[in-house]
Amino acid sequence: QGAERRNRLVMALVLTKRIGGQKLGSGLTQPLQRQVRRPARAATVAMAGEGGTLYDIPVSNNGARCRVAIYAKGLEDKIAIVSPSELGGIKSEEYMKLNPYGKMPLFMPPEGAAPIFESEVILNYILDKYEGTGPSLALDTPEERAQAQLCTKIFDVYMQPIQGCMYRKAESAAVRASQIKTIDENLHVLESLASPQGPFICGGKPSSADCNLFPSFVFFEMMLEERFGWPDAFYDKPKLKKWYNFLKKSDGSGTGDAAFAAVTERVYGEIYGALKDWESNGRWEVQGIDAHLQEDYKWVYP
Repeated sequence: QGAERRNRLVMALVLTKRIGGQKLGSGLTQPLQRQVRRPARAATVAMAGEGGTLYDIPVSNNGARCRVAIYAKGLEDKIAIVSPSELGGIKSEEYMKLNPYGKMPLFMPPEGAAPIFESEVILNYILDKYEGTGPSLALDTPEERAQAQLCTKIFDVYMQPIQGCMYRKAESAAVRASQIKTIDENLHVLESLASPQGPFICGGKPSSADCNLFPSFVFFEMMLEERFGWPDAFYDKPKLKKWYNFLKKSDGSGTGDAAFAAVTERVYGEIYGALKDWESNGRWEVQGIDAHLQEDYKWVYP
């Protein structure tokens, strides 16, 4: 009799969910399809890595900051990298419970800890949590560390908020052109901060600044040169050009400085390949950029 009663309850619950949703103990209405998928997703993430899960995709220059650190420290067996589509996409109810801004990347630490969002915060968590694993990516002196933080801050405050002018819709051609000019101006600021010795942005050791800046420089080179017609994205910026080219293509030895460059070369391939997919799908036409480039504004620098 008890078994029959349980079977009736299960059948009633299934039928109710098929109608469109059922209030569960959490007080949230969830469709049947999502309830069925959740255990499978959780199992996949658990098997992929015990150190947490980074929700990200190859084209994400912000998420790539974290991927550089994960690859450089050899953490792929600990930290899973999973597409946000596994949670229904970045604007899904499930994803936005974890990141209310609905953006990438998102990091879910292990053992039920609170989700972490914002790429620099995630990167710093990884560098702190795994300080003793692989290269530390921490510089030796307060002055060097301040330099790395300043480079990142310049980008995050003055460039990141407007970099969409290269690949998203804009209010007008005038607004887009003004933001392209601002990007050029701040590339000059970063040039003034870059180490003259190199090979890394702050000198002889890789740091969080290399993780934070390099992925977006892939955007700058590809879009400013191939879409906006600049002859050289790093014209009269020799330090940035030398730094970027060093990280873009390693010497293949996999040792010393080249070990980190092999990681950034890998990330370059991920981002650039995804950007070429954008190109194949006509992104710059769809986003109104090709039309704006026909208007009489300054698009090419110098």
